[in-house]
Amino acid sequence: MSVVIIGESLNATIPAICEAVKKHDKEVIQRVAKEQVDADADYLDLNAQVTGCDEMIDLPWMIETVREVTNVPLVLDSSNPPAIRHALETIDWRGQYPIISSITNKTGSPQTLLPMAAKYNTGIVALLLDDNGITHTAKGRMEICRELVKKARDAGVPDHNLWIDPLILPIGTDDHVGTISFELLQMMKAEFPKVRSFCGLSNVSFGMPHRALMNRTYVAMLAANGMEGFMINPRVKEMCAMVYAIRALMGEDEKCGKYIAAHRSGVLLTPMTDEQKAKLAEKAAQEEERARKKAEREARRAAAGGTAG
Repeated sequence: MSVVIIGESLNATIPAICEAVKKHDKEVIQRVAKEQVDADADYLDLNAQVTGCDEMIDLPWMIETVREVTNVPLVLDSSNPPAIRHALETIDWRGQYPIISSITNKTGSPQTLLPMAAKYNTGIVALLLDDNGITHTAKGRMEICRELVKKARDAGVPDHNLWIDPLILPIGTDDHVGTISFELLQMMKAEFPKVRSFCGLSNVSFGMPHRALMNRTYVAMLAANGMEGFMINPRVKEMCAMVYAIRALMGEDEKCGKYIAAHRSGVLLTPMTDEQKAKLAEKAAQEEERARKKAEREARRAAAGGTAG
């Protein structure tokens, strides 16, 4: 098992990305893509759904724009199956097909995207959701997982191309949200060892103080319980540092090379608080003042010595 980071920032629900999609602004899209890849993202999630625009045009444009500056694989995040089909059919993927997102176990849902995933050998995300909504027990979600795995297999999708999203709910709504995911992941790995797992993190901390702390703590706990794919913003320094540490501790970083390189480049340093910055600035000012006074004293002594001579 290896930890896979999916950069979440090329999503048209983000105002700046929405405007870039509307205007077909390559500079913005490519800058954000490169920033996420530079922060060690393994995949980039792309969402080009903008109200009033044509995703049949915008999604291929976004894909080609990103592929001009990076060759990392993509996740096509869309609720519009025809747009996904059009992108799969018209783009030269050069053998590196994306992950497509997503299906559920609701009536009719898998029938739309599963044949595409089988035909093009893409990955596909499956949400553990059915006509009754979200089940609030690990056993209940595991039943949905079994049904989705069967439907994927019947459609010709191999287990390793199926990514199960257990659906992370806010911890503020249920004390057992965290532990349900751990139990479910262990059940999935025992029964379907080749099926992969995927989640978006930010929902777990909704309504909580210090959300970033809770999110990155949960990443480490989920990884320890078998979660593989994390949709996050790798440009957030604390989260990026956490991922480097996780990969090193899970034996995925040979001789801790990337962890050490991240240390040398300052990635592992925790950003200072405003109070710490103010204290550091005050200390620097004091040192500068002492240096100035010392220089003045030495100048006066030198002048006095010259006069006496």
